[in-house]
Amino acid sequence: MSNTVNFCFEKLSPQDRNEPARAWQKEFIRIGHSGASGHAPANTLKSLNLGLEMGVDMIEFDVRPCLDALVLLHDDDLSHLSRSHQGLLASKTPLSVVQSLDLGEGERIPTLDEALDLVQGRALINIDLKAAGYERSTVQRIRDRQMLTSTLISSLIPESLRQVRSESTAVKTGLSYPADKGNASRRPALQPVVNIVVALMKRTLPYRVVGMMAKAQANAVMLNYRLVSKVVVAAVHRHQGRVFVWTIDEPELLQSVYAMDVDGIASNYPEQFRSLPLQAGY
Repeated sequence: MSNTVNFCFEKLSPQDRNEPARAWQKEFIRIGHSGASGHAPANTLKSLNLGLEMGVDMIEFDVRPCLDALVLLHDDDLSHLSRSHQGLLASKTPLSVVQSLDLGEGERIPTLDEALDLVQGRALINIDLKAAGYERSTVQRIRDRQMLTSTLISSLIPESLRQVRSESTAVKTGLSYPADKGNASRRPALQPVVNIVVALMKRTLPYRVVGMMAKAQANAVMLNYRLVSKVVVAAVHRHQGRVFVWTIDEPELLQSVYAMDVDGIASNYPEQFRSLPLQAGY
């Protein structure tokens, strides 16, 4: 795959103090989605810690900027978090206000620094960038903690991943696909159209995925489970890339996608991984 940096685990430095980086050598990586968000508010320190306690190989969480910090947050619009903050955008709101919002169970929105300090040395990290423009700051925080080789940065935005690659060749990158524009998948009236579009995307993806990854200079592709197939996995593997799948919580679907030889799956309920072959010790 041209213009990409392959997963070269053999080149880990002997001085690398990040034991989690060795987990890249595993055939299958168990990923806690937003920590263990089936059991605690997503993207909170409680959720991340639960995922770690459940023994996942990788912790995934979303990152975007507020006015004066980088925080763990999926959406810029904070209206769904507080009735008293309708129309409030995280990108225009100071950290003090963002962290005053109650996420439930006594949890608040953590900063990227807090999340990195919690997970450091305990698991691989997947930072999913929800916007562009703060790649350098993100990579610098990872570099300061000597976590580059144990981190994968993902994004829907190819240019964002190219910027990450310009900042570091040690950090892994993953192209997320597809974008759910306008939350179409959550609108019942649009489901027939969405199903047709998804079917077409799945059929053509094996012929497009390598070029997409090359354009983004990505090591991996992060696929919605509805688009994964044995054919697309084989296409990526032929070019030394990896395929990670999001987000699966149903045991039967987990078994089915695992059988496609994917490199990892994200779940809101990490205990589900116990049902997979060779995961009995989990």
